[in-house]
Amino acid sequence: MEITTGWFAVAFLAATVHALYGPADDVKELTAKNFKKMVVKSDEVWMVKFYSPGCAKSKKLVKEWKKAATALKGAVKVGAVDMDAHGSAAKPYKVSETPTIKVFGANKKKPTDYEGKMTAAAIEEAGMMAALMAGKFEL
Repeated sequence: MEITTGWFAVAFLAATVHALYGPADDVKELTAKNFKKMVVKSDEVWMVKFYSPGCAKSKKLVKEWKKAATALKGAVKVGAVDMDAHGSAAKPYKVSETPTIKVFGANKKKPTDYEGKMTAAAIEEAGMMAALMAGKFEL
């Protein structure tokens, strides 16, 4: 009985640690398999957070990232890549630490680094600016 309970606890904790974003969130979970199709080959502007589920800074940003994704819905796609599971998706973009946010605007081969405040408002502003610069909206 104790061994079974222990395994369930371990499985639950593992699932909880890796589930920073779920299907109910406006943040799209990106993987090594779907990254190119969803982001690089897309006509949409994307803001992508490269994170590690065990990283304190990555965890701290979750709430703000979700808020920004909801606010940007319909204007800018917001995604997240779990670097522990899908680090190969980040390799072409030289992501060396987490969290790292990249903005994939008009030139998907050369995303820009987001270096602003880690608040929903600042992220939203950068997303809208990227959409404007990519010609997705007019003033």
